[in-house]
Amino acid sequence: MRDAVEVASQRYAPAGRWALGFAKGKMSGDPAYKRVLELIQPGARTLVDIGCGEGHLLALVRALHPGIALHGIDHDGERVATARTALADEPELTLTDGDVRGFDIPESDVIACLDVLHYMPEDEQDALLTRFAEALRPGGVCLIREGRSDGGLASTVTKLSESLAVAFGRHKGDGVWFRPAEVTKATLERAGLEVELTDCSEGTPFSNMLWVARKPC
Repeated sequence: MRDAVEVASQRYAPAGRWALGFAKGKMSGDPAYKRVLELIQPGARTLVDIGCGEGHLLALVRALHPGIALHGIDHDGERVATARTALADEPELTLTDGDVRGFDIPESDVIACLDVLHYMPEDEQDALLTRFAEALRPGGVCLIREGRSDGGLASTVTKLSESLAVAFGRHKGDGVWFRPAEVTKATLERAGLEVELTDCSEGTPFSNMLWVARKPC
C-alpha cells in the first residue's frame, strides 16, 4: 500500500506542492481507500468511482490494478480537471464532469461511492442506490462510505462539518441529508444486494460507516 501511495500521489506533483501533499495525505490517511482496494477481487474488469473528485482513488486503483477499466464522475469541474491532468496518460479511463443523477452507470464489478449520498434528498439517495444494484455484475460489490445520523455526538460533528463545507463552497450539494445506517442498508437489501455494515471512522471524529453491498452470483 505504501508503494502504491507513493506512485499514485506523484501524479499530482505537476500541480504543485500543496496538490501533491494533499493527494499523499488523502491516499494514505483515508480508511475507506484501503478498504476499497482490499475488496477489489482478482478478475474485476470495471470500477466506477461516484464522486471521484481529483481522482485520488482512481490513481491508487491504477497503481495496484493496471488492467482494470476505470470510470469516474464528479459534478465539481475543477476537481475533475485536476484528475484529468494527473491521469492524462492512462488508457481505459473515462472521467465525466456532471451530476451522477443523470449519469449512465456502466456495467461494473466495483462501484465506489464515498461521501456523496448525503448531498441528495432521501428519495434521490434511494433511487441512486437502486441504480447501483442494477449496474453491478453478478458477484460485484458496491462500497458506500457515509456518515450516519444516529451516531450521537460524532453524527452532530459530521453534519456540522459537511454543512459548513457546502456553505463555504468547498463541497457542492443541494443540502446535507444524513440518515440512520439501517435505512441505507434496508434500501440496498431491497435492491437485491447482500449487505455488511462496518465502521469507517478510524482516525477521524466523524460518524462514517462503510456499506459493503454484494450482488449474488
